[in-house]
Amino acid sequence: MALTDLSRLPLPPACREALRESRVRRIDDHAVPMAAAWWNAEVAAVRLPGAPVAGSGVTRLRRGNLFEDAAHLPALSDEELLRFTWRVLAWGSGMKLRLNRRRLRAVAHDRARVVKTLRSALAAAPVDAAQAYEVMRPGGRNAVRCLGPAFSTKLLYFAGAGSVRHPCAILDSRVATTLRKTCGWDSLGNGRWPTHTYGRYCTLLARWAAEESERLGRDVGVDEIERWLFDSAGGQAGK
Repeated sequence: MALTDLSRLPLPPACREALRESRVRRIDDHAVPMAAAWWNAEVAAVRLPGAPVAGSGVTRLRRGNLFEDAAHLPALSDEELLRFTWRVLAWGSGMKLRLNRRRLRAVAHDRARVVKTLRSALAAAPVDAAQAYEVMRPGGRNAVRCLGPAFSTKLLYFAGAGSVRHPCAILDSRVATTLRKTCGWDSLGNGRWPTHTYGRYCTLLARWAAEESERLGRDVGVDEIERWLFDSAGGQAGK
């Protein structure tokens, strides 16, 4: 299949309307339920640092909480970096915990290499989305077992600590569904996106964000568009 010409794809009117809402409300305050007790127990069970992932009374994580975690990312200790990783995974999983035990075991099996990979990818994320993605998905395979495109891009996204100009955006199956069915990206494919596809995705969202920034007279982040793409796929509007 020929590659879709993304330069010709317009942002759907429904997304343009959604962008009239407050960024703080749609992004910073976007909260997802989390299984705090499960995460605390499972991290301890494989003898990894970074627990507690959340206090026993915490039942929801906001994007804003993860932005705060990432505010001093380059200076984080290995323990703090892994805690940030668990919290991103917890936010991305919600109450669906499938594969997370395997992810934790994969990190425990080769912790030093995983931490090195995470540091390299998260350092590149504010500068070059495609380069950061390639660190997590070298040659189209997972650098960390069971940590595929959806969760890798969540880590790259949150590395921006909420900066409206951060280039990385989350790409998962729901976002992809809207891009194909509503936006017209016919060649996007499913699931195991190569680096050049993720780079094209981030470039598309950056163009749309720049156009909407000019229209609305404020800085629009690529995450505001990603949030609409996710929610528009139908079903539960969580993450």
